[in-house]
Amino acid sequence: MKKITITERILKRPVTAIMMSLLVIGFGIFSLLNLKVTLYPTFNIPVMAVSVNYSNVAPDDMLRLVVEPIEGVIMGVEGVESLDSNVRRGGAFLILRLKPGTNIMVTEQKVREAVDRIRPQLPSEANEPVIFQFDPDRAPIMQLSVESDVLGLDELRTLALEFIEPRFERIPGVASADTRGGLNRNIYVDLIPEAMSRHRLLPAQVSSAIQGNNVQQPVGSIVTDRTSYSIRASAMYDNVDQIDQTIITMRDDVPIRVRDVAEVRDDYEDITNIVEINGRNSVTIEVQKQSDANTLDVAQQVIRTMEEFTPNLPASVTMQVLNNEGQFIEDSISNLAQSALIALVVVILILLLFMGGWRIAFVVAMSIPVSLTATFAFMYFLDITLNIISITGLALAIGLLVDNSIVVSESIASQLESGKSRFQAALNGTNEVGGALLGSTLTTLAVFIPIMGLSGFQGTVAKDLALTISISITSSFIASIVLIPVLASLVLKREEFMKKSYTFAWIKSLENNYISILEWILARKYVITISIVLIIAGAGFLFQDIQKEFFPETDEGQFDLRIELPAGTNLATTAEKLREYTNILVDSPEVQTVITNIGRRGRSTLTNGGTLSVTLVDENLREATTSDVASELQDRLREPEINIEIANLGGGGGIPMGRGGWGGRGIRVSLIGPDVEVLQRLTLEMENALIDDPMVMSVSNPRSRPMPELQYQLDRNRISRTGATSQGVASALGAQARGNRAGFFREEGREIAIQVRNNRDQFQNREDLFGLELVQFEDQRIPVLGLGDFVPVEGLSTITRRDRETLLDVAVMVRGDMEEYQQRIVDLLDNEIILPDGYRYEFSGSVFSQQQSSGEIMIALFLALLLTYMVMASVFENLRDPFIVMFSVPLAFFGSLLFLYITGTPLSVPAYIGIVILIGIVVNNGIVLLDYIHLRTKGKEDSPDYAALFLEACKRRMRPILLTAMTTIFSMIPLALELGAGSETWSPLARSVIGGLAFATILTLFVVPTVVVGISKKRRKVIKKALSD
Repeated sequence: MKKITITERILKRPVTAIMMSLLVIGFGIFSLLNLKVTLYPTFNIPVMAVSVNYSNVAPDDMLRLVVEPIEGVIMGVEGVESLDSNVRRGGAFLILRLKPGTNIMVTEQKVREAVDRIRPQLPSEANEPVIFQFDPDRAPIMQLSVESDVLGLDELRTLALEFIEPRFERIPGVASADTRGGLNRNIYVDLIPEAMSRHRLLPAQVSSAIQGNNVQQPVGSIVTDRTSYSIRASAMYDNVDQIDQTIITMRDDVPIRVRDVAEVRDDYEDITNIVEINGRNSVTIEVQKQSDANTLDVAQQVIRTMEEFTPNLPASVTMQVLNNEGQFIEDSISNLAQSALIALVVVILILLLFMGGWRIAFVVAMSIPVSLTATFAFMYFLDITLNIISITGLALAIGLLVDNSIVVSESIASQLESGKSRFQAALNGTNEVGGALLGSTLTTLAVFIPIMGLSGFQGTVAKDLALTISISITSSFIASIVLIPVLASLVLKREEFMKKSYTFAWIKSLENNYISILEWILARKYVITISIVLIIAGAGFLFQDIQKEFFPETDEGQFDLRIELPAGTNLATTAEKLREYTNILVDSPEVQTVITNIGRRGRSTLTNGGTLSVTLVDENLREATTSDVASELQDRLREPEINIEIANLGGGGGIPMGRGGWGGRGIRVSLIGPDVEVLQRLTLEMENALIDDPMVMSVSNPRSRPMPELQYQLDRNRISRTGATSQGVASALGAQARGNRAGFFREEGREIAIQVRNNRDQFQNREDLFGLELVQFEDQRIPVLGLGDFVPVEGLSTITRRDRETLLDVAVMVRGDMEEYQQRIVDLLDNEIILPDGYRYEFSGSVFSQQQSSGEIMIALFLALLLTYMVMASVFENLRDPFIVMFSVPLAFFGSLLFLYITGTPLSVPAYIGIVILIGIVVNNGIVLLDYIHLRTKGKEDSPDYAALFLEACKRRMRPILLTAMTTIFSMIPLALELGAGSETWSPLARSVIGGLAFATILTLFVVPTVVVGISKKRRKVIKKALSD
């Protein structure tokens, strides 16, 4: 291989080399202090959503009037791969999943334009559709509560809106602070039916009068000789009494005012959402950061700001932090940094123990700060944040940073031992191994190219991890051929190596034992052949048998219980039940905090459901995992006809990863077909078949339960005789049943809605609807029953669709191997629950994501093997030597799978990434060993000393190979032990590398020499003769 000519130049300028190293360290420290800190790297999720509300409209009407028109235009937008629609009373949520490689910004604009084109076709009463991307940076980073035993919900909300929110929003980096819960102020115009009838008025006339007398609008401008004036007409209400005095119409020259037919009240809106903390009334504030802000800095500043203004709050008001992503980031990064520091100390101790003296250990150890700080500098230039993934890459790289330096130092020490001068030893030693190190570095870098091409979240993970490790390894290679020779020429003393061996006696004994075993194997080459065959077969068996999952489940100590009571349950009954559940949860010793959100789930408002957000005590204070606690509490709360679903349990950080957006332990089965009743029967059969299985943690079947509904069947003939239309009658009934907004009342810069509605006390039963007057014919107002009839029916509470087909989901959370259990569900649906013609099932959730990721990673694995072989072929300049080195790869695979199997670690995306990385690491040992064998024996096959030279080459490379493997393995042990927050995510990666590297390193020392001899008839004869003598 070629000599590294830069080494000779730099050895002649040692001061320059040291000054450059100090410059790198200085700039690296500066970069580290200025790196942004986030939980995960910034990435785009190829998912968009459309949310639209249409107050109190039944799901089937919502589907027909709003969702189907929107679905029709969205499915025609280029780049949209699939469309999921969830329709509830009063609202719909559509999720668009985009094709890989689609430009999200362009697609969002096209979707917006498509929806705008059909907006005139949608009901005017429906709210404007909201279109947005799923952006993790837009998610709240903190949630805080404001509580009081004295102040009411209205006062708490006002305090939060007017005092607390503005202070948070003034913090640099805070995008918004949003208050949830409490009571909103409204101006209600409650109509009195008897008075309305007596004055022969309809509600629309009252609304029109109020809106017509509450205006402020520009009407033009006028220009005089010297001044231009804009003209604004203004007649805004200044106080509530002015609404009372508003004239609706004149009867016999007598004004009919609002006060004559209605009661005007300054009150609070009807409660549709209740938020409680451990059963106490409260409001919550969600803080969202700006996309480019440092999460940790913003979170810390929010807490400092809260501590500053807390003394100014009323004495009865308390605030507490409910959720803090910044704290989890700090804990995770602190844990990883601690693991990296432990790894650094372990590496230095190994160097001291094995390198034979503090001088040579010091020389090798100096490559660590230079390589690390150079990595920080490149991260700063490449805008890579300091996150849980990049820090994991740094922690993994620490053991690899000294590999090249160990090999160079060992080679220089060997030259010194032979009597060379320090300058010549540094030059010769570096040149002797420099080419092999270049090749091994390039093979390590090559394996990262395929994994950086992975899609989705796993691609984001792989990219930051790969970049961090690649930069570190590249920096360590440069340090090994530039800094290490210079330090060795300055620090190491030739006399120490010439007076006595710098190798400890026990290491000498280990080397001699190694040669004895190698001689025995070389005489019995079939041992290696049989071993390799058994190892490949064992790897295949382990791969089939080992448990698999998409992403490891993290024990974050938080989860949600989504509660849904039977359709039609009113908010008061729902609140009573959820408070009962809250009391049960609060009494559990594992539970610290319960946020009870009644009447809202995500963006959806529903009177029959809510969410219990549970925060557990610290992991050290409980024996059970988060998933076990969630499952146990779900079982304790379970009741007939009440659906309880576990959500946000970990396994991906709540980030949508594939269809279904489900991480953790979940399998989601979608049953698809034309008839909802048939789908309901099938999901119920499936739930009953799975619920008692000991492998099942929970089964959630949010099937579309019947919802009580009054259907007003219009009589077209009677309506047409009044001169009205069916649409006008339906709108009039809607305005009377749910009320009508009649503008805003402005006070101190705030807009307060004015609602015209029938008095709520009027509707005690459904018969109270019959007397409502809807249209006017001549001098008479025609009541409801004069234009149609009410018929009680059962409507749908929810409608779920995928690509415009109706579906129902069954969500199953399982223990053990999810892929195996998915096959059990397939057998159940194929053999026991026979689906009728026209019906089918699809899977989503963790198993679906895991299967998708497995396929991609297998392709990446194949490409990594191919690239590794191609790089080695270029380095060796032949096709035979890379083939020899590649024998170490199946050894690594088997070692990884065996160690994962023994430790009970599922094969997940991090474990797969570890195996791919392992390819680049294990072939390094083979490259270094094979290159040195060639260096010592090339052209000497006919020499009687060939066997001695061959064995001596193997012996000389045993120690650096073992030492580099030990530094890598021991540096990864802290990561593998799952110590601290977020460690569950990356322990599989560390374990796969530890197992594979340990197993492959030991066997490579025997396999590579055996294959080198075995593929050459001449070598076989020479070795056989030498060993038989």
